[in-house]
Amino acid sequence: MNIVDGHLHFFALEAGDYHWLKPQNPPYWQDKQAIALSCDERSLTLSSGHTLAGYVHVEAGFDNERPWREIRYLEQRAQLPFKSVASIDLCSERALSDIQTLAGFSSVAGLRHILDEQASFILTHPKTKHALKLSSEYGLSFDAQLDVGDGKAVSALLRLLEALPALSVIINHAGSSLLGSAVTATYIKQWRINMKVLAQCPRVAVKLSGWEMQCRDWHWRSAQNVVVETVAIFGVSRVMLASNFPLSNWRHSYQALWLQYEKMLAQFTFDEKCGLLANNTARWYGLDI
Repeated sequence: MNIVDGHLHFFALEAGDYHWLKPQNPPYWQDKQAIALSCDERSLTLSSGHTLAGYVHVEAGFDNERPWREIRYLEQRAQLPFKSVASIDLCSERALSDIQTLAGFSSVAGLRHILDEQASFILTHPKTKHALKLSSEYGLSFDAQLDVGDGKAVSALLRLLEALPALSVIINHAGSSLLGSAVTATYIKQWRINMKVLAQCPRVAVKLSGWEMQCRDWHWRSAQNVVVETVAIFGVSRVMLASNFPLSNWRHSYQALWLQYEKMLAQFTFDEKCGLLANNTARWYGLDI
C-alpha cells in the first residue's frame, strides 16, 4: 500500500531558526523537548506492507522572515518525491514579493499562515485578499489552520473563496479540537454545521492529522469517528490522512500511525483507501508519484 503523507515537518536545528521549538518561547508545552530534534526523510520508517511514495512538507518555522530558505534547504536534500507548503505572512508588507519568490521553487504547491485564534482578523485583513489572489494566480493552494467551530472565521474564509474563484483551500488537522474530555456536544454540532457549509465549495479539502495537538492521549476510535464523519460530509476525494510528524511521535511511532490508519479504514473499499492514504494528497498538491 502506497502512502503519501500530506502533512509532515522536518527540523534542521543546525541550519534554521525554529523560534517556537526553543524552551523559552511559546508554546510552553511540557513535552516540547521530546520533538525538538533534527529529523528528515531518514526518520520516516514504515512497515514492509507500506511504501512512502511521497510527502508534503508543511512549513516548520525554519525562517519565517525569509521563508524561501526552508524551501531551498529541502529541495537540496530531498530524495523522495515531495511538495512543500511554505510559510507566508498574509498581512505583511512583503507578502506579495515573498509569494513571487516562493512560486519560483518547483516544490512549492501551497502556502500557510497559521490562523488559529486570530483567524477572523487575518482572513478579513485587507492585505490577505490580495495575497491569496496572487498565490491562486500562481496555482498555489492555501493551507488553512483554523478552528472550524469559529463561525466568524469560517464566514471570512467563505467570502474569500467566493471572491477568489481560482483559490483552493485545504483545512488542516480536521479544522478543530474534536478529541479530549473538554469537547462539548454544542461544539461538535457547530463544527458539523460549518464543515457542511465549507463542503459546498468544491475547492475545499480537509487533512485529517494532528490528533495529538487536540489530545496527547487520543484514541483510535475517536479519531476513526472523525474520519468517517468528514468523509460523509466532503466525500472520499476531498479527504486526506496525514501524520503531522514528528509531533505525532508524542503518541505513536510513524510506522504504528500508518498501520492503525489502514485498520481504521476497514469499512472503505480498496480504491477509497488508496485515495485517503495517498492519491488524494498527490492530486490536491500536484505530486507526481
